[in-house]
Amino acid sequence: MSQVILFDLDGTLTESGEGIINCVAYALEKLGKKEEHPEKLQCFVGPPLKEQFMKYAGLSEEEAEQAVVYYRERYTTKGMFENCLYPKVPELLELLKINDKILGVASSKPEVYVKQILEHFQIADYFTAIVGSELDGRRTDKAEVIEEALRRMHLEEERDKVLMVGDRSHDVQGAVSCGLQCIGVTYGYGSREELESAGAVYIADSVEDLGILASPNDEETTEKVESVRKDTSGSMMHVSAKASFAKKMGPVEENTEEERENEYPKKTSGYSTVRQIWRLVYPFLIHYGATMLATIALYLSYIFQAGGVQEIASAGKRLLQSTLYVTLIGDVAAGVILYLFYRKDQQRRKEGFSGNRKNFVWAPPVIWFSVIVLAIAIGQFLNDFIQVIHLNDLFPGYSQVSEKAFGGQSMGLMILVVGIIGPVCEELMFRGIIFHRLKDWIRPEIAIVVSAVLFGIYHGNVVQFFYATCMGIMLAIVYDKTGTLWTSIVAHVAANLWSLFGSGPWNALWQGIPAGMIFSVVIEILLCVIPVYWLFGYKRK
Repeated sequence: MSQVILFDLDGTLTESGEGIINCVAYALEKLGKKEEHPEKLQCFVGPPLKEQFMKYAGLSEEEAEQAVVYYRERYTTKGMFENCLYPKVPELLELLKINDKILGVASSKPEVYVKQILEHFQIADYFTAIVGSELDGRRTDKAEVIEEALRRMHLEEERDKVLMVGDRSHDVQGAVSCGLQCIGVTYGYGSREELESAGAVYIADSVEDLGILASPNDEETTEKVESVRKDTSGSMMHVSAKASFAKKMGPVEENTEEERENEYPKKTSGYSTVRQIWRLVYPFLIHYGATMLATIALYLSYIFQAGGVQEIASAGKRLLQSTLYVTLIGDVAAGVILYLFYRKDQQRRKEGFSGNRKNFVWAPPVIWFSVIVLAIAIGQFLNDFIQVIHLNDLFPGYSQVSEKAFGGQSMGLMILVVGIIGPVCEELMFRGIIFHRLKDWIRPEIAIVVSAVLFGIYHGNVVQFFYATCMGIMLAIVYDKTGTLWTSIVAHVAANLWSLFGSGPWNALWQGIPAGMIFSVVIEILLCVIPVYWLFGYKRK
């Protein structure tokens, strides 16, 4: 069955006939066209009002517009709530959400009313997108409403994943014209013949029959339908639905919110493996491209200032001394682009089309303090470990390049580039985009390690590979545990600033003490204990 399901409102989710008929009768009476047999007005349930007034009562366009005004006079105060949910609708929606379906509403009714009705019946939260017509008469055609729903859900190019459910022929025809299949429901206001002739692919005679929508494949269709039918005691459907899956999925009712959030495989918008890999690669290309362009632009400007190509050597030397400026320009340019991709990813996760997102930001003040202490302690421990195993001596390239690039630079520039701008750009790329995209695709533990290794490779030398990989693991865990990128950014900033200005004095403090390095390492490990407790234990407690 389709992953995304759009529902009509009137006659599909709600039994709204009484309110609509009463409001239509009120409008016709105000126009001097009183209907003596209100049951005939049932044809107004579902189709756009203005067109139906013109078709049913022979009104001109201007008269039909006035009829809509009269209709809304009563509808907004009373008629909207002469309405009720069809039996089992909340239970059906709960079942669909349990099965990871993405739900939306596409109704010809004005959107503002649709939202009020869904909120009134406390089912609005089930829907990713709620789309209706405009009060000024725009977007009343069902196909236009469905197209707007597809646009908001970013599914214009993935129509094969979307299914429409409605009770009238215009629901089916609107879906077909948008390239969607449609299930018709006969418990609403349309007949089986009407729906079949319009092109419905399946006819549901009851809300229970819509349990078929929960099926991931045809083999489980009967089981899912029965899981809806079995609930005859009036209890909430999510209890019986979970029980029906216990044999395959274990005791789902005991799962915590965090466990449900971390169930895999997750939704990945149908991306192929090649495209998944490409989504991990192009953030690197964006950053390298921005840095390369900054390098070329600065180099050419130095050649020009030096008086021409004959001064290439002096321009090259000057460029090497301007490494921080190149890094600053490249990071700022890449950071802006990466932020746009990061925000787009966030939006798609929010709407349910790219993995699962966290529904909270868990970062009280103690967590901010904890991640700062943790980052400094781990950073210092790694620096000490590199010193103990003489990794810098085995691979001296990093120290030499670092000395040339950073030697003689102003403290303010170092703080800005290495301490702030660099960490922000790297966190956007590696945790905000790469790690989170990996987590949409594979288990979080694997995503943490893979993103950290990529972070290490990015730094381009053995010493930094070791340091950055270990720090990358810590930063990804911080981001994953807190649910906000800001904590990993703050941790990264703290680690970099400590490496620049705190690590030297800290080492000097212990050099004059016998076994000072051992004491230093022990203190660094102890400093990690409380932050780790707050990150892993406090939330659970």
